[in-house]
Amino acid sequence: MTHSGAADFPRIDATLRRLLSGVRLLVGNPSPAYTTMLRSNLLSQDPAVLPPRLLGMASTVADLRPLLPDSAADVLVATTSRLRDGDCVPLLADWLRRPDPPSLLVLLQEEAPPLPLMALLGAPRVAIVGEGMVGKGGLLRAVERLREGQAHLDPDAQRRIQEAQAIVAPLTERERDVLALVVEGLTNRQIAERLVVAEVTARDHVQRILRKLELPDRNAAAALALRLGLHG
Repeated sequence: MTHSGAADFPRIDATLRRLLSGVRLLVGNPSPAYTTMLRSNLLSQDPAVLPPRLLGMASTVADLRPLLPDSAADVLVATTSRLRDGDCVPLLADWLRRPDPPSLLVLLQEEAPPLPLMALLGAPRVAIVGEGMVGKGGLLRAVERLREGQAHLDPDAQRRIQEAQAIVAPLTERERDVLALVVEGLTNRQIAERLVVAEVTARDHVQRILRKLELPDRNAAAALALRLGLHG
């Protein structure tokens, strides 16, 4: 399910097909080539096994948004954490707040920022799988847990989220707000205007951020924030 296709969801074998039997499936994937492959793999060779009903596939968040039906308790949304037009997690978090939310199977790509996934932690029927676990049975275990009505966070995704949390843990909430504005390319004066504080206060916040994160300049801070997903 990546642009390269190297770690796409694997071919759907008989066990996984049985687990998906009877569900309505909605897929988000940044790779257009994945559509043809998945449609082929969903076709069951066993007439006794009902294949999942494919509601739709989308490569962008904008295209995925309107595809979820009003009644979604029997829908499994299988998507990468980032699509072609950006982070998919805000949309997924919004769907979880619905009275009749879907189940979520989210693949955290190797290049995708891990911190946004925190918005999905703790919710029932949400499985997060790190890209490195897809070929190691991680996908099958995640679907098994979802069909049991449980949440699932695999070790690869958990490690990446915890490592990102540890990096930004020294920052206060205000400093995280300032860092998000640094990512936007704002100067100290512009940050001060946005936050309605003195320019010297904005400057001090930036300096403390650099010191706490042990970074040489604001460009390095912005790059780190983008990599982790700590931005507005």
